[in-house]
Amino acid sequence: MRKKLTALLLSACMCAGLAACGRHTPNNNPEHTRTDSSVTSLTGNITVTSAKTDVTSFDQLKDGINEFSMNMYSALPSDKNIFYSPYSIASALSMLDVGAGGITKEELEDTLGITNLDEWNDEMKAYLSKDWSQNTFVNTANSIWMNKDTTWSSNIEKDFLTPAKNYYSGEVYEADFVGQPDKVVQSVNNWVSTNTNKMIPEILKEVPGGTVMMLINAVYFEGKWDTPFTEDNTFQGKFYGTDKESVVDMMHLYGEHFTYIDNGEIKGITLPYDGDSIVMKVFMPTADDGDINELFDKLSNEEKQKLIDSLDDGRNVEIDALQLPKFTDEQSIDGLDDILKNMGIQSAYSDSADFSKIADGIAVSSVNHRAKVIVDENGTKAAAETDIMIKETAMMPTEETYNFVVDKPFVYVIEDQSTGMILFMGRVNSL
Repeated sequence: MRKKLTALLLSACMCAGLAACGRHTPNNNPEHTRTDSSVTSLTGNITVTSAKTDVTSFDQLKDGINEFSMNMYSALPSDKNIFYSPYSIASALSMLDVGAGGITKEELEDTLGITNLDEWNDEMKAYLSKDWSQNTFVNTANSIWMNKDTTWSSNIEKDFLTPAKNYYSGEVYEADFVGQPDKVVQSVNNWVSTNTNKMIPEILKEVPGGTVMMLINAVYFEGKWDTPFTEDNTFQGKFYGTDKESVVDMMHLYGEHFTYIDNGEIKGITLPYDGDSIVMKVFMPTADDGDINELFDKLSNEEKQKLIDSLDDGRNVEIDALQLPKFTDEQSIDGLDDILKNMGIQSAYSDSADFSKIADGIAVSSVNHRAKVIVDENGTKAAAETDIMIKETAMMPTEETYNFVVDKPFVYVIEDQSTGMILFMGRVNSL
């Protein structure tokens, strides 16, 4: 028997969304999401265990997300700037996987690199509850938005909503997608804006026709440099992009020690953030006339990962002059649905999609992702959101001092060294 959601979750309250996951105490970080009174929060009606997950390793999560990140990198245009969060995309798809069955579930898990679902979900849950410092933290939030007039599976609470809340801290909202679409758009945009600290203020202009559910992930990262730059040492300098030369604000540090590698073709440096395990790793060609796109792109996924990991064992050397551009980059992924289909997620988009734990006759209509990064003298702020729209179907050398002048295209990752997981990955070709 199929039932309306309100019949399954009694005594629903009109209330604000819950705080994003991850423990931290930044003064400027949002604590609550305000929604319009026409949107009903059902999160408090879903009971889950509060026990902390006992996880000793994040290996499956790291391996799956990092491989997913490399596949995504290879699928994106090589002649443009890119910036994305494989962690955000994988989180949203993992929440979708909770409601999937059959070949749909197999394809999702193969693409994400899930080999043991229970361990994967436990690792996700543990990472969401990780303690962070005041100066460096990752804030993650997940939400499920449901059309109030859609008939859902009679077991949707047990089979989908409860595990989504348990493992992904998924907030659940019910609203009238058809009768009050403007209110839904306003509430969704407000939720995303709040959970990305206003870095991504809007993702919807309208509710896409036929949409009955939205799954949304939001990630916000903020990190202060362990060795900050100073504004007094920021000067204008040239950046030699792939398509043009430009004058940018170039930040400078002199005589500081950083972890450094040089394999003869690509050199890299680790820039740590204060108070936690998060670092930025930057890679450039060793030769002045080298091309990071050519050098990095020719590597296999395994070789790319080995290059990134090699900085963990690099030498701590004095960098005579470090120059890093001060920049802001905001990107969305065009054609993400085609990329995901080519990566193996096909059934989820078709009439044969199996999301029977949620409802019969539904499929993914689109997956969208956007991300933004701000790098300045104090540190880095980065945010990303991934939304999944679900519709009803028709049915080394000797030690010496070094220079590291980032004045040409470079590849960079923001990585949690405690797990080895890539949170954000990007390439700058032009500024």
